Amino acid sequence: MIASMKVARAPVEVEPDRGARLDILLKRLNNCLAAFWLLMVSMLPRSGLAQITESLLPTAVPPSAPQEPRSAFAPIGLRLGDFFWFPRAELDEAYNSNIFATTTRPTYDLITALTSSFDLLSSFPRNSLNLHGGSLLQVYADHPAQNTQDGIVSADGTLDITAGSYLYGTAQVAHQHISYGSPNSPGSVAQPVTYWDYTATAGYAQGGRRFSYGVDLGVTSAQYNAAQLVGGGVLPQSSQDGTASTAAVHGSYEIIPDYLGYIRIAGSLFDYWHTVPGGTRPNFSTYRVDLGVRILPGLRHIIYGEAYAGYLVQNFAQSSLGSTSTPDYGGRLTWSITPLTTLTFTGLLTFNTGTPGAGLPSAGNSYLSSVFTASAYHELLRNLQLSLTASYENDSFQGITRTDNVFFVNAGVRYQVYRNLFLGGDFSYYQRSSTTGAPFTQNILTLRAGTQF
Repeated sequence: MIASMKVARAPVEVEPDRGARLDILLKRLNNCLAAFWLLMVSMLPRSGLAQITESLLPTAVPPSAPQEPRSAFAPIGLRLGDFFWFPRAELDEAYNSNIFATTTRPTYDLITALTSSFDLLSSFPRNSLNLHGGSLLQVYADHPAQNTQDGIVSADGTLDITAGSYLYGTAQVAHQHISYGSPNSPGSVAQPVTYWDYTATAGYAQGGRRFSYGVDLGVTSAQYNAAQLVGGGVLPQSSQDGTASTAAVHGSYEIIPDYLGYIRIAGSLFDYWHTVPGGTRPNFSTYRVDLGVRILPGLRHIIYGEAYAGYLVQNFAQSSLGSTSTPDYGGRLTWSITPLTTLTFTGLLTFNTGTPGAGLPSAGNSYLSSVFTASAYHELLRNLQLSLTASYENDSFQGITRTDNVFFVNAGVRYQVYRNLFLGGDFSYYQRSSTTGAPFTQNILTLRAGTQF
């Protein structure tokens, strides 16, 4: 995912021919496949004040830069030797109708959000080394105890072995929070739960041939901070501390030019560090096998992306907690209806960890999420872009009798005053219904101004 950002944005002095571009694209797409599940979730619609959980840990919204337009107004970066630096900053003013995500007596507030981020991308003839960072500061006008400070720093790189093979690695450190309304947010806390997470991945990929393959390894760990309780005191969250280790192998075959068939076999081990009251540690493993088809983007295709289907199994270390097996599916397709209008469809099935011993076990031992998203993007003018996103999520909880349905809609506009300054805003509607949990809705209106270089 990060490597593809480099291809899309790093300036080049000589325009490569189409064949060279496709070779580079194939290489980067195989790299992206190593983190495909994270990529799919990252494409889902998100609000800075609402949360969609990710596999392993309930990850809050990471700080992110504004979406870049596909026009001549895109940033060109600042050259620093063999690197290009892309700094960004954004100031948002938002109205949230239900900041605590409650069913009755919703509390509204005005939130000022300051987002800053950067990408430092290498332009070496071979290999690559990139650094990324971002921060998100949210300040509440009437409820300062809800202020949050999130931050993320990551690095990634590739090391070419031959013309078609390379090693790659990523490392990331982040401080984030769990939004109210998330199944993993305890209902008695006076402030959002915060945590640190650490992620590292490594892999090898062989591309540039009709048959390509790769091996991926990754590990993610998280440590949760104690949360302040309503009325005083603290609620420890260490029972959620854990590590997930993942390994996968994948291979693809070029059926015809730009059309690839692939298989991916992956397994993950989820390990909680502490035993919760009652002597249980809901450790579990997941295994999935998927077959898919990928259409590479190119001048000949108005539809590109990938879709896959397979089987997914979850097994708990303690047999008394049961197991789950289900068909696996997902994908992401982009349809360029016209040069000015694009539709994107995504789908993802994944397991998320629960909240063992964290006060209210509202999320059970874990839960299975199915998320479907449709997004539309249209350039009304060269410097005026419109966007519309809608998603549906179904959460099926393990160990308890609970099923949730989540609906999300977002409509936005972005006006590029000139290359380094943009204005915009959006409106979001978020609704979570539950068979046993507390349902709620949120309306969020945001106005923004930002700069990029």
